[in-house]
Amino acid sequence: MQKFKLEKSKSSNSPKSIRFPEDVENAINDIVSKANEGLEKKEYSFNGFVVSACKYALQNYEE
Repeated sequence: MQKFKLEKSKSSNSPKSIRFPEDVENAINDIVSKANEGLEKKEYSFNGFVVSACKYALQNYEE
């Protein structure tokens, strides 16, 4: 199984609405904040994390 990799933010063209439990939202925000530490410009985002996580899940999905 591949290791999860957080991708840099990209523009998305398919808007979706999703509700996250507060603890999950906070955990994602913490990861994104740490990924952006020391960078001049914010390169990682909540949306980028969600897209990266979905891609990872799809690549490693077993029926």
